[in-house]
Amino acid sequence: MAKNTQKRIPVKWIRDRAKGAYQKQSKCWVCGTNQDLELHHTHSITLLLEQWCQQLGIALDTDESVLAVRDQFISEHHRELYELVYTLCNPHHVRLHQIFGKAPGLGTATKQQSWLELQRQKQSGEVLSKPSWGSPFSEFTSGDSRGNKRIF
Repeated sequence: MAKNTQKRIPVKWIRDRAKGAYQKQSKCWVCGTNQDLELHHTHSITLLLEQWCQQLGIALDTDESVLAVRDQFISEHHRELYELVYTLCNPHHVRLHQIFGKAPGLGTATKQQSWLELQRQKQSGEVLSKPSWGSPFSEFTSGDSRGNKRIF
């Protein structure tokens, strides 16, 4: 195995290249404040890079090896790097990571998006709609088809 001669962590090379195209918004996606804003990727760049390297059998053991593939990685992960990104105020960003962890798994991206949407609805005072299919317990709490209450 080659000696690790990296002067930098591989993901930092990726982030440095990608940063120039980030479009940080002027307000928090959840609450609308313009104070203390941060960028949140629902897909961890570190985990995406690790998964990608493993799938392709790429070893990023030198700075040069990272530089040789970083544009390809960015191109193949454009959606995760630039579209599935939220501008959040620090309190909402911290709260999200308290719930999903410091480095949320790649499988949590949809759950993060749902949580962010719910927080946004709460902040705006929107009435949260109930699922049209109802609760799985509704037959026990609302009675039978004739309106008779069930007692268990």
